[in-house]
Amino acid sequence: MSMQTGVMRGIAWMVLGMSCIGMVDALAKYLGARLPGLEVAWGYFVAMLINLCIWAKVRGIPQRQLWHSTRPWLQSARALCLVGSLACLFSALRVLPLAEATIISFTAPLFVVALAGPMLGEPVGWRRWAAVLAGLVGAMLVIRPGTGLFQWAALLPLFGAVFFALFSLITRLLGPADPPTTTLFYTTFVGAVALTLMAAAVWITPNGQELGWFWLSGALGVIAHLALVQAMLHADASIVAPLNYVRLIWAISIGIVVFGDWPTAGELVGGAVIVASGLYVVFSAARARL
Repeated sequence: MSMQTGVMRGIAWMVLGMSCIGMVDALAKYLGARLPGLEVAWGYFVAMLINLCIWAKVRGIPQRQLWHSTRPWLQSARALCLVGSLACLFSALRVLPLAEATIISFTAPLFVVALAGPMLGEPVGWRRWAAVLAGLVGAMLVIRPGTGLFQWAALLPLFGAVFFALFSLITRLLGPADPPTTTLFYTTFVGAVALTLMAAAVWITPNGQELGWFWLSGALGVIAHLALVQAMLHADASIVAPLNYVRLIWAISIGIVVFGDWPTAGELVGGAVIVASGLYVVFSAARARL
């Protein structure tokens, strides 16, 4: 297989993964019309765990390979960060337009830059700090604090972005310590257990249709995680990482067609600033590794 073919496959896998995540977000918003955000997140993690176990059984992957980790506590901490990120995002989606919540969540790479110094000891130059500040300005254009359009729920995806930044940094700390299937098992198992305890306080019994949507969201989640692994195997992270913004295309499109939410001028301008800042961080990091 030529290098160009490998890169194209990596791009295809990344587009598939981001498309699946975009659909998961849409399902979370749909389910959030009746169910609490914590319960929607619970359903997603439980369904992912079930789908992962079915997939592993079909593939003949030994159970011990799923749960045996060289760094179980770090795996658990990583999973709890994803729980915090998705619980915030899914709770916000109950009241925010899909595109707005997605745009704000894209500040996560900027928080990675801000936290990489104290957590990983990575040097962060003034240009990247400028990109972080620019991205936060973009977020403020979307959130609109101090105006009549401001909603406190708009802060939830921002908190979720911080949790996702921690999730990403712990992923770096883990490195190749465990196989991807082990990491995904810990993510889903720890997330399911933690959210079972939290969702019990706000529980509303889901109906049969909602259980079906839970299962679908979990299946899409497993496909997304496995697709991201394949994307990184076929192409450099600097090539496929910008395709994370495929989610935004899905968010705007589904928001308009399914929920009737048209993005405002402030959301589009703020989103453009956030995306530009994130792309600068990605490409500057790629240049630094050359």
